[in-house]
Amino acid sequence: MRASALLSRGAASGRHFASAATTTTHHKKPEAIPPELAGLPLSRPWHVSERKAGSITPTSTTPSSRFYVPSVVLPAETAKSGPVHKIHILGDDGRSRFIAHALCSVYDSVEMLSFRHIPKPRYHYVEKSQPERTRKSTYAEKNLASADKPDKTDKSHIDQLVVTGRGFEAVKAVRSVKDRVDENTSICLLNDGMGVLEQVREEIFKGTRREPNFLLGHMSHALVFNRNRGSVKELKAGRTVLTKADAVLETTKDLHASLDRTDFMRSLQKVTSLRATTSRYDEWLRFKLPSMIFTAAVEPVCVLLEMPYNGLLYNRSAQSMMNKLLDEMSMLVQNLPEVEGSPQLQAFLRGEGLKKFCYRRITGKSMAPSDLLKRVEKGLQTDMNYQNGYFLKRASTLGIDMPTNQMMVQMIRKARLEQLKSQGGGAGGAGGGPSGQQQQQDQQRQQQDEARQHALNQILHPEAADRLGRIRLVKEERANDIENRLITLAQTGQLRQKVTEAQLKELLSAMADNKEEEKIVVSRRKAWDDDDDLDL
Repeated sequence: MRASALLSRGAASGRHFASAATTTTHHKKPEAIPPELAGLPLSRPWHVSERKAGSITPTSTTPSSRFYVPSVVLPAETAKSGPVHKIHILGDDGRSRFIAHALCSVYDSVEMLSFRHIPKPRYHYVEKSQPERTRKSTYAEKNLASADKPDKTDKSHIDQLVVTGRGFEAVKAVRSVKDRVDENTSICLLNDGMGVLEQVREEIFKGTRREPNFLLGHMSHALVFNRNRGSVKELKAGRTVLTKADAVLETTKDLHASLDRTDFMRSLQKVTSLRATTSRYDEWLRFKLPSMIFTAAVEPVCVLLEMPYNGLLYNRSAQSMMNKLLDEMSMLVQNLPEVEGSPQLQAFLRGEGLKKFCYRRITGKSMAPSDLLKRVEKGLQTDMNYQNGYFLKRASTLGIDMPTNQMMVQMIRKARLEQLKSQGGGAGGAGGGPSGQQQQQDQQRQQQDEARQHALNQILHPEAADRLGRIRLVKEERANDIENRLITLAQTGQLRQKVTEAQLKELLSAMADNKEEEKIVVSRRKAWDDDDDLDL
């Protein structure tokens, strides 16, 4: 009897253990799932949110409430998407490859996009900064992200997008994916220069569609292209600083407002090698402006004088021109409305910190050729509209005069135009003989005369220019000497304002007296055979 009772009790307990009505979580009947969803957690996003909220709990005690009721089965493509949205990287430079490789170390959903066809793509490997390693023992990692060919048929929505490259490439890059972004998209602009966001809004989104949520970013990582390994090499680890852009272009920036940490920012902050942080707009400006002002002040001077970076350390005329550019840009930035409430940035611009930063970077670059000079010599498009051109655009709205920056922009444009014409003339006039060379020389002479005339217009008052023109009608050689003297004074920084007619008269008198003294010396040397000279 006892044995039969024990057997019946054991059977009864066994049926309870295997019953579908049990609420024990370890022995719950598994849900039937499609094969393509195998391996994914059996939780739904809305279940997680409900458990976190804790406001709705099942209270029914009916037997049906104790059974597992499957939720609505999602489509395979929707169910496969993880909790993190896919991050798209749009760019063809080393920075885009470095960011994509860094994101792939944390996320699986990273996709490279390209807005143009590159026959021989570069950056197949990534070399990270490793101070403890020697040069011989450094190694390159295979780039985990590969750029896909532009797929014009792909119209899937983009949730998070990082745009890199030069400033003039941003509009073309964003336009290539404009049909895949909307107001629910977050776009982080990591382009060179400033004014990129305004240009993208004006040419793509303004008045035609709801614009995405924009973020502005800047990276201080020193990245170069290693031709021997076909890799992007990190020479020096840096930081990435992000800030939220204004929702509307005309909105006044609130510098000290708290910054909301969006999901996109948190995604970038999880990547250790990027060292991404968020900041207010004024702190972001303090981080980005030094490198941008260096490019706008040093690169044009290197192009104008055709010298490497460290050539500025030994050329007083080059230093004078660079200091003029720095002073004009510093004065403009101090008067910007978005900088008025930032005492830290104001103190940096008023002190010697900006000049010290530029000279330290010049010393670090040593004999390296100017990047802008290489692009001008090849006839490639430059970022002048987003460097010096950005400062000139802001200066025009504030009524501030920046003559040195304006002269530099025009001279760089003319130098690039001259290079383009020479390349076209060389190809078309190869069999033309001396006539093609003569035409090219005439064009160069005309461009030099135009640049010279533009410089004189910046130096002379209208009355002084008119007097100099009358002198040219009588004595052209004397007028050329005066013009050369004025241009030299301007380049060495000895002219602090435009030359008036009275000052031009004084310069004419001084040059005339100097010539008379030279004539006296020459006349005595001609009379060297005279006996009176021997008596001296």
